[in-house]
Amino acid sequence: MGFLKFLLITILVLWLLRIVMATLFPWILRRFARKMQEEAMKGFQQGGDPQFRQTQRDRPKKAEGKIRIDYIPPQQASQNGPSSAGEFVDFEEVK
Repeated sequence: MGFLKFLLITILVLWLLRIVMATLFPWILRRFARKMQEEAMKGFQQGGDPQFRQTQRDRPKKAEGKIRIDYIPPQQASQNGPSSAGEFVDFEEVK
């Protein structure tokens, strides 16, 4: 009888938790999304993120179509030919 009572209470609690979460969780997510949207709009109306504006100001203007390479990794001398290819074994095809 004790196990049956425990099982019934557990099922009832989990069922109620599922119903509460099914109604509460979407409401919380909508509220969070609305709050984030309002903050983004407020930042947009104030002229954007000051940190973003500063980085845009500090970057030098470059001509369109120009590419600047900051780092070129060192390349090893290529060793082509039989000395670097390993051992070669002559073979004859047997029929």
